Amino acid sequence: MKFDVEQWEVDNFKQALYLDGEEEDQLIKDYLKNAKAYVQNAVNPTADLTQYEQYTFAVQMLAQFWYQNRGIDMSNTPYQVLSMIQPLGARV
Repeated sequence: MKFDVEQWEVDNFKQALYLDGEEEDQLIKDYLKNAKAYVQNAVNPTADLTQYEQYTFAVQMLAQFWYQNRGIDMSNTPYQVLSMIQPLGARV
């Protein structure tokens, strides 16, 4: 059986926010996909960031922030996410 990274990310996301059920799995996947793109572009569009735990943590934090704050103006990235992204830029 092949390890499903995408489902693992969704499961971790749901566990962190104490979510049950599968009704919002597609929404969560979309938030995670867009958070990955956001962090990747903020740090270095061509670098392999998946080797850094900070990358995974920043992606999860940003996706969780977007999920929890639906309907709120989110033009500013949360400080906690920025504090994870900035050191990644120095490493790459």
